[in-house]
Amino acid sequence: MYYAHSNGSNLDDWQLLIDHLKNVANIASDLGKDINLSSQARTIGLYHDVGKYSEAFQKRLHGSSTRVDHATAGAIELKNLMNKANPVIGTIFAFCILGHHGGLPDYGSPIDDLSENTLCARLKRKENLEDYNAYRSEMEEIKIHDLINIRLNPITKSGAFSISFLTRMLYSMLVEADFLDTETFMKIEEKPRGEYDEIDDLVRIYNQFIKQFEQPQTFLHRTRTKILKECLEASRQKPGLFSLTVPTGGGKTYSSMAFALNHALLNNLKRIIYVIPYTSIIEQNAALFKGILGFQNVLEHHSNFDWKQSMDFEQSDDEELSTKLKLASENWDIPVVVTTNVQFFESLFSNKPSRSRKVHNLAQSVIIFDEVQMLPREFIKPCVYSVAELVMNYSSTAIFCTATQPIIENFLPEKVKRPIELVKNPQQLYKDLKRVDIISLGKVTDDELTDWLNHYSEILCIVNTRKHAKGLFSRLQMENRYHLSTLMCAVHRREVLKKINSHLKNDEVCRLVSTQLIEAGVDIDFPVGFRALAGLDSIIQAAGRVNRENKNDKGMLFVFEPDSPCIKRIPAYIQQGADVARKILRDFAEDPTSLDAVHAYFKELYDLHDPTISFDRENIIGCFEKPGVMDAEFDFRTAAEKFHLIDNATKSIIVPYSDKVYELLDEVKISLKPRKFLRDLQPYTVNIFEQEFNALQNLGKIDVYNDTVFVLNDFKHFYSDQTGLIVPDDNSETAILL
Repeated sequence: MYYAHSNGSNLDDWQLLIDHLKNVANIASDLGKDINLSSQARTIGLYHDVGKYSEAFQKRLHGSSTRVDHATAGAIELKNLMNKANPVIGTIFAFCILGHHGGLPDYGSPIDDLSENTLCARLKRKENLEDYNAYRSEMEEIKIHDLINIRLNPITKSGAFSISFLTRMLYSMLVEADFLDTETFMKIEEKPRGEYDEIDDLVRIYNQFIKQFEQPQTFLHRTRTKILKECLEASRQKPGLFSLTVPTGGGKTYSSMAFALNHALLNNLKRIIYVIPYTSIIEQNAALFKGILGFQNVLEHHSNFDWKQSMDFEQSDDEELSTKLKLASENWDIPVVVTTNVQFFESLFSNKPSRSRKVHNLAQSVIIFDEVQMLPREFIKPCVYSVAELVMNYSSTAIFCTATQPIIENFLPEKVKRPIELVKNPQQLYKDLKRVDIISLGKVTDDELTDWLNHYSEILCIVNTRKHAKGLFSRLQMENRYHLSTLMCAVHRREVLKKINSHLKNDEVCRLVSTQLIEAGVDIDFPVGFRALAGLDSIIQAAGRVNRENKNDKGMLFVFEPDSPCIKRIPAYIQQGADVARKILRDFAEDPTSLDAVHAYFKELYDLHDPTISFDRENIIGCFEKPGVMDAEFDFRTAAEKFHLIDNATKSIIVPYSDKVYELLDEVKISLKPRKFLRDLQPYTVNIFEQEFNALQNLGKIDVYNDTVFVLNDFKHFYSDQTGLIVPDDNSETAILL
C-alpha cells in the first residue's frame, strides 16, 4: 500500500496515494471544465505526486527525517510523455508539477547544475531520484490526443505571454485541487465553504435596490440615473473589454456594479471582482455592496481587513460566517470580491501556491477596475497584458472605470481591440456634470496658503508630501481641524473621516489637510478646495471632492505651486505629471477637466517616456517573451520577485491604537499559527521607509515579536491622535507620499 498523507498512528486513517491522485485529478478536472481545460488539469492532477511512490517517501511518512523530492518525478514523466507530440505542452505540465509546493520556478538553461532549482536542472535529476515506478501498476494510461485538443491550439499559437498565462491557469487549478483534497482528508476542522446566493438572486436584489433612483428630483441625480440606465442597457453585450468614462460624482460605483451583475447573469459568468487602488478607500465600497447584497456574498480582501469589524453587530459573533469569508479569501470562490490593485495583480504574477489558488477563479468573471488611472505607470503594460489575457482566452469581461481615462489601448497587445465605452456620450456628461471651476494661483507660500485655508470655514487642502501636510495642519485654526496621511493607521483614518463627514453634513466648521489618499473614490464633499500642483488626473480627482453633490452653483478648486520650507524636492514622477499639467491648465484654461484635456495630458505624459522601458520597468513581459525561443522558457520566479506594485523597501509597524492590539499581540506570542492574529492586526499597521524605521529602532521605540513583527512601544510620545506616527527627523519627501 502506498500513502499520500499520514494522520495519526493507525494506517487505516491514512490517505491512500492513488485516492489522493484521483481526487486531485477529479477536482482539477472539474475546475477546468468550464474553460475547456478539463483533460489537461486532470492529467496534471493525476501525476503531481507520483514521486510519493518511492520507498524513501513512504519511509518519511512512517517517521524518517530524510527529505524527499516528490514533485520532480511527475514533471519528468509528463515531459517525456509529451516530448514527441507537443514539447511545449510537456513543459507547461512540468512547470505546474514542479511548482506545486515550492512555487513555479524559472526555466533556466540546459547547462544548469543539478543542484539548481530551475526547470531544466530538475528535469535532469531522474537518475538521482528514488525509484517511483510502482505508480505504473496503479495509474491508468494517459491518452495523449486528449491533451492536445482544439482548446490549446489558439493559445499556444498566440504568443509566449499567452502560453505563460495558460501555465498559470493550470497551475492554479492544480494547487487549488491539492489544497482542497488535503484539507478534506485532514479534517482539522470542518470547512464551511461555498453555499452563497446565486448570481440571479443577487441581480434581483440589486435591481430592486436601484429602483429608488428611477425618479430623480435634481439635474445631478437625473444625470446619474441616465448613466445607470445606459450601463444596464450595455450589459447585454458579449464579454469583452469595456471602459466607463464618467466625471467624478457621476455614480459610477452603482452603475458599474449594475452592469457587472446583469452582464454576468446574461453571459453565465461566475463572479464580480471589484478592484480598487488603495486600502484606504476600499472599506466604503465594500460596506456599500455588503449592505445591498449581503455580508455572506461579498469578500473584502486586502491587507488592512479585520473580519470581525467588517460584520454588523448581529453577525459579529457568527464564527461560521467569519471562517467562511476567511476561507474564501484563499481562492475567491464567492460571488463578489472587493480587493486592491496590489492583491489582484501581485496574485496574478506570483509564483507561490497560496497566492495562485485564486487565479483560476478570475476566468469567467466580470472585473471592474475602479480609478484605473492609479495603476502604477512603471507596471501598466504587464498589468494590461494580463487583463487582456483574461478577456481574450478565459471568457472574462473587464471594465476600466475612471473620470480621467488613460490611453489604455497604448498598452494592449496588438491583436486586442480598444475598450468599448459603456456610456453613449461621455463628452456631454462632462459638460453636464461640471460643478467646479479650477483656478490656477501660481506660486504660493505657506503663509499665504494658511491665510486662505483659515479664511474658509469648510476647506479641503491636498498636498504632495506628508511632511507638507503635517506642516500646514499645524498652522490651521484649532476648531475642527483634521489631517489625513498613511502615517495614521487604517482604524484611525476611518474615525477621522467619520468625524469630517459629520461636520460637513451639519454645516459645521471643518478644515482638512490631506495627502492624495483622499482623492480616489472617497465620498466626501467640501465647497472649496486647494490642490498642490500635480498630475492632471490628481487635480481632477481632487475636484471630485469639491461640490460633489452640487449643493452650490459652482465649487472652486485652487491649484497652487507650493513654495514651502517643508519641501526639499518633489519625486520625479510627481514632478513630470505636474510639469505636463501646468501646460494643460494653460492650454485648456476654460475647462481643464474636459475629455480633450485629459487625452492631451496622457498623450504628452506618455511621450516623455521611452515606451520600451518606462511602462514595464522591471521587464516583466521579457520574462516570458524571449526572441527566437521555441520552448516555453518562462522565468516565473524572477517575474514574481520583480513584480511589486508598491515599493518593497518599507517596513510595517504595528501601533497600539486600541487595547485590542495588546490582546492580539499576546496571541501572536503563544500561538502556533500566528498568521491569523497578524491578519487581524493589519488595520493597526503603518508602513514607513527603512531609514525611518532605523531612526525609531535606534531610539529604542520598537519591540520585536517572533523576529518579524515590529511594534511601537512608546505610543504616548511617538503617535499623535491628530497626525499619526511621529517619525524622528522626517526629511524623506520621497518616502510614503500618501
